[in-house]
Amino acid sequence: MIVRCKRLIASTLALCAALGAALSAEAAEMPAHPFVTASGRSELWMRPDIAELKFEAGAQNASAEIAANELLSLSENIMRLLAEHGVGAEDITAYEVSKKIVAVNNSPDAAYSLSRYFNVRVRDLQQWPDLLEQLMKMDHVDSVNSSFDRTDGDDINKQLMAAAAEDARKKGTLMAQAFGRKLGPVIAIARGPMDKISAPFIEQERGREPRSTRPQPGKYEVPQSLPYTQTVNAIFMLK
Repeated sequence: MIVRCKRLIASTLALCAALGAALSAEAAEMPAHPFVTASGRSELWMRPDIAELKFEAGAQNASAEIAANELLSLSENIMRLLAEHGVGAEDITAYEVSKKIVAVNNSPDAAYSLSRYFNVRVRDLQQWPDLLEQLMKMDHVDSVNSSFDRTDGDDINKQLMAAAAEDARKKGTLMAQAFGRKLGPVIAIARGPMDKISAPFIEQERGREPRSTRPQPGKYEVPQSLPYTQTVNAIFMLK
């Protein structure tokens, strides 16, 4: 019994020592000065002025030569359709031609499947509804995805970031005043939420707002507006 008690006491002391070391390490990571955290956010809705199309064109035949000719013909028709809707060659990227052998109707016969991938920028959005309608009607065009943006998107995000930073500073000032303190200089910033309020400050950055869509039959209109959002988290020293 005495031996068992000694072992229990030793285990308890070891556990306490481990917890103490962990707490000391965490305390060592915390800033030595008082601080306050604040989040800022800004948002703006803007009508898009540019769009992007991504899709795949394919052909399949037991003859590799015939499949290649069919894919070439389909590609030429796609290029012609894009040109008719004001899309310049500089805004078309056709790449990654792939070739593979596939089974046909669960039979031992095989066929060659060829694919070509397109990435297209559409600058005249008045052409968008008819272009999408005609493209969706084409056989052997698959995996169509579209997205919208603005050509001045970088400037918009810069303005929103400045506004989000100002919002965070105002919130931090109010919190500091509520406790009879003044807001000092910023000591850490992150676009996304911080994993913990200690050093090193770990940033988990949030992605951009999703603006991609998968076109549906009869729904080819340009969206009226897109959300642009910036969020910033900041740690301020307290005076």
